[in-house]
Amino acid sequence: MCNSYITAETFNSIKTSNDVLKTRLSENNVNDVSYDLYKSLNKTDDLHKLPLHKEHIQQACVRNALIDDLVETYEWQYWLVVTFGQKPDKSLVEDILEMTHYRIDRWLMTNNKLDYLSISDRSRWVCLPEKGQHKHLHYNCFLDFKLKPNIKTYGDEWNGIRVALTQTFKSIQKQLDCQQIDFKLYDKKRKKTALKTAIYSTKEMTSNFINENEEDHFASYIRSWQDWNIAPLNKRSPIKLKRRIRPENTLESFFK
Repeated sequence: MCNSYITAETFNSIKTSNDVLKTRLSENNVNDVSYDLYKSLNKTDDLHKLPLHKEHIQQACVRNALIDDLVETYEWQYWLVVTFGQKPDKSLVEDILEMTHYRIDRWLMTNNKLDYLSISDRSRWVCLPEKGQHKHLHYNCFLDFKLKPNIKTYGDEWNGIRVALTQTFKSIQKQLDCQQIDFKLYDKKRKKTALKTAIYSTKEMTSNFINENEEDHFASYIRSWQDWNIAPLNKRSPIKLKRRIRPENTLESFFK
């Protein structure tokens, strides 16, 4: 029989922590919202008790809502980090990502020897911008593949996607005559990894970053199914996409 129990010290510590939190909430004295706090309050429908009139609290809740979606709801398998050289043009970067998404889906169709790929079978990408230490725009993308590659010639799924991305980025780089495109591809593996990845990828989606840099990454974050022209694919679909003008996202669009 397992002798598992909570000591009096631990119980009092938990109770004190909860009592302090309740007092802070009642006094509108919460100055930061961690993911754990957000998740706890969201579970009990108590988010309204936070001082949401404070800009940084509201922004923290929006960020944590995105983190929670990436961890609990959105079914991604790979994390793709893409860099585009020194201070790349934002519109060019967005076009490169959309072109890559299109070409990878088309490759998956031909790789599986299919004549047609429906919208529901197209991959879904969530791409979050980041400037990083050197202020060079790059994107952290969460990839959800509905169709898996035929791995016969690649050894495994991860390598198949890696090879396809390598060839795709080289081709797009030549087509657009742009700076070198580099990337790293990571397997999701487990939920704990997903949480760390989501927190890291959204670290610049805070009021401090927005105020210091006068730049809101929520205005540039991408959801493929909403922000790109997603259509069925077939053998007659062109291999390459041309650059296009797209409307900008807004923070309000996140709540739709």
